[in-house]
Amino acid sequence: MTPLSSPPLLLLQSSAPLISNDQCATLIEYFDHINAEGDTTLDATQTDNAKSILGDVHDIIDKVTNCPRHHGEAKLPRYVRYHPRLIDEEALFDSKKLNDVLLPDGCHVDTNNGKLFRHITAILYLTDNTPDGCSFGGGTTFPLAKPWIGGDASAEMYENDALRNSATRLLERNVQHTKGDTDQSANSDGRRLEMAGVDAFNRDHAKNDAPHNNVGLGVRVMPQAGRLIFFHNINDDGMSDATSFHGGEELISIVTDQQSDIVAERTKNILVFFKEISIKSFSNLDGFTECAADARRWTKQAYYQERLDC
Repeated sequence: MTPLSSPPLLLLQSSAPLISNDQCATLIEYFDHINAEGDTTLDATQTDNAKSILGDVHDIIDKVTNCPRHHGEAKLPRYVRYHPRLIDEEALFDSKKLNDVLLPDGCHVDTNNGKLFRHITAILYLTDNTPDGCSFGGGTTFPLAKPWIGGDASAEMYENDALRNSATRLLERNVQHTKGDTDQSANSDGRRLEMAGVDAFNRDHAKNDAPHNNVGLGVRVMPQAGRLIFFHNINDDGMSDATSFHGGEELISIVTDQQSDIVAERTKNILVFFKEISIKSFSNLDGFTECAADARRWTKQAYYQERLDC
């Protein structure tokens, strides 16, 4: 696993795919034909094959996060499928319009809705989503992430206290989705985080006429089939990490006179795994905080320390 951001946000990506493209296709087929109870219309052979692949993925996630599964965790990951959204090209040059189509659900923390035990989130990408001149978006954006360039340099270079304060204020008000910020003004805390996501998008696409203000700040992870990312949702104090606000970008395609079948068929498919701190591992709030801090220390030592020492 390779760091993508500097602390406090611990965000990492696998250096190679965990599973093949064919195995990704098998999992897509499986989750496209499964209901909420876990029943599927696929035959036994297809089902057993998919479950075997999924079991291997679970084992890898347990290992790279140092967090073994327990009975308190969901048996199945959350499956999310995105379909392309058609836009006029002018929307790429209007930050507000772009925000509405790129991040229609805004940004959120994964400890939302009382799920504080979710101390780590892992995302497995099942599709490749690469911009091609007519199609954009599809990334997972972390607007407060400071891109990892080694050591403490990136932490100092990309610091943005104003944006982090906005995220902190949202959590202090128990607003865990930016769309939950009822203040719709451009300077509201929720809108600032969303626009930081748009700025990261504009920066990555280097549109000459597209304004972007937070140069260098923010990390966007583009889906590569079989690759895994994981990040910590809880800080060293046992509270939601304000820098873990993130959002799933929609797939957007420019409207043309003749839309190709390739654009229409392109999807973004991901599996989201939540690693939870077992309720049996602590007896009070201090014990919970220590469990979360221990997990963070392990990640830093396993993936960051050697690079920090270089």
